[in-house]
Amino acid sequence: MRPEGSSAGPALGRAVLDRVQGVLAGGSWGGVTGAGSFEVFVAGHSTALLRTAHLLTGDRGPARDLLQTALIAASRRWTAVPDSAAATALVRRELVAAHTSRWRRLRIGDLLAESTLLAGTAGLPGFARPAADAGPHDDLTAALLRLPPRQRVVLVLGYGEGLPEATTADALGVPAEEVRAWAVLGLALLHRLLGATDAGAEDALPARLRRDLPARAAGVVAPEDVLDDVLDGARSLRRHRAGLAALAVFVVLAGLVVLTLG
Repeated sequence: MRPEGSSAGPALGRAVLDRVQGVLAGGSWGGVTGAGSFEVFVAGHSTALLRTAHLLTGDRGPARDLLQTALIAASRRWTAVPDSAAATALVRRELVAAHTSRWRRLRIGDLLAESTLLAGTAGLPGFARPAADAGPHDDLTAALLRLPPRQRVVLVLGYGEGLPEATTADALGVPAEEVRAWAVLGLALLHRLLGATDAGAEDALPARLRRDLPARAAGVVAPEDVLDDVLDGARSLRRHRAGLAALAVFVVLAGLVVLTLG
């Protein structure tokens, strides 16, 4: 979603979503007033959120796209956010939703590309699987990427970030009981994917996750132009939707012409 060669700074102006612009132009929430509220949140929380996205995707490029998508989605309800904690929870929910949605699109794209009608193609636009991370993955990261998305979310948030079950449940929009069940299933599957055969290794897996996941994410730092990504992404999203609307109108008109002439 991040366009190449995008410009930065106030020149983007009206490109951002209307509700975000209301906040940037003088809205307020949680004691943060004036034009700084959204910028302050992005500056103060982007690195932590990007680290979560990186653990979910295993790659910095998709992680940055995931964060951009989550911030744009959260911006639509930004004026209703009462404080920083609520803002963090909102963006975390959007991050998780974007992650599971991305996984579904990639799965659909794989099925389309493997079909006899589309054999030899890269799939449809928006569904093609991106190139793999050029850097090597350790065995734990590679195994995590093979988990179903919700199980991966539960392990990343619970062990990588040390969040309580209730917070993870809020991010997923499910009861805490489901979080516990997915954690058990995720740990069992991860144990098998790692090729471990003894029960001791399975018992030690949670401790390994608590140690290794934060260490892997520690080197991830959000770039200074995250806010520009959000502004550019909002503008690109509007253009994309306008193009889809124009295409739909064209198809309807073409159908009416065919019916009329027929």
